[in-house]
Amino acid sequence: MRNNYTGAHYLNNIPLVVVTNTLRHIKIMKYFFSLFVIASITLSCIQSNSEKSHFLFNEGVSLSLNATNELQKGNIEKHETLNKMAIKKFIEVLSIDSLHKLAPSALGHCNYEIKKFKEGVQWFQKAIKTDSTLAVNYRELGLCKINLGEFDASQEAFRKAFELDKSQEIKEVTISDLQQISSLAFDYSKTYIKQGEEEKGIQYKQFSVGVLFIAHSIDSTNISTLTEIANFTSLLGDTVTSNIYTQKKRALTQK
Repeated sequence: MRNNYTGAHYLNNIPLVVVTNTLRHIKIMKYFFSLFVIASITLSCIQSNSEKSHFLFNEGVSLSLNATNELQKGNIEKHETLNKMAIKKFIEVLSIDSLHKLAPSALGHCNYEIKKFKEGVQWFQKAIKTDSTLAVNYRELGLCKINLGEFDASQEAFRKAFELDKSQEIKEVTISDLQQISSLAFDYSKTYIKQGEEEKGIQYKQFSVGVLFIAHSIDSTNISTLTEIANFTSLLGDTVTSNIYTQKKRALTQK
């Protein structure tokens, strides 16, 4: 097999439908909405928007946070229902105040949560047009793009997010997201192969590794990412790439 350690081969092999977040994303969602709450309080002080729009927006945030709590309990159906209710609140906010700066971001997030990635992209793009200074908009736009198989666009969105927010936290939560997406995709591949859909299963495995290469590009010293690249490429029969990333991991752990 040819040397694929740059990741280019894997990034070109993507499934049409991929995966979304699970329980490991709880702190990511709370991080995202904590920014919304802070920004909402600030905006209420400096803008002349109606009290009703602010009230509705806060209701929507509460519904989304409750959805997060339900997901933590394993109540997937309730999680989706509450996010759909939150979406209705945020749509109502925009019907009252079409220039509300945070409602498009919230709509993007909620659509991402219920796997409506195309709608999520549309709302995050609107949010960025309204306010291009919020790093979380670019970060979650990147996650939507990943789930649509648009790797180049996702990397550009992440780059912009990290440019706006230079903290380590945003990189850590993004890497955590990417690792989880990769792991789920690899699990899906096994199911497809068991069902006799080997080609689709291989695509998911290659996609899984491609996601890990993006995580690696964010932080080349992340041991978990190096480990998973080495393991997954080995399972694909790509011993060259597997050995390279095993050596990278060994070099870091021996320091």
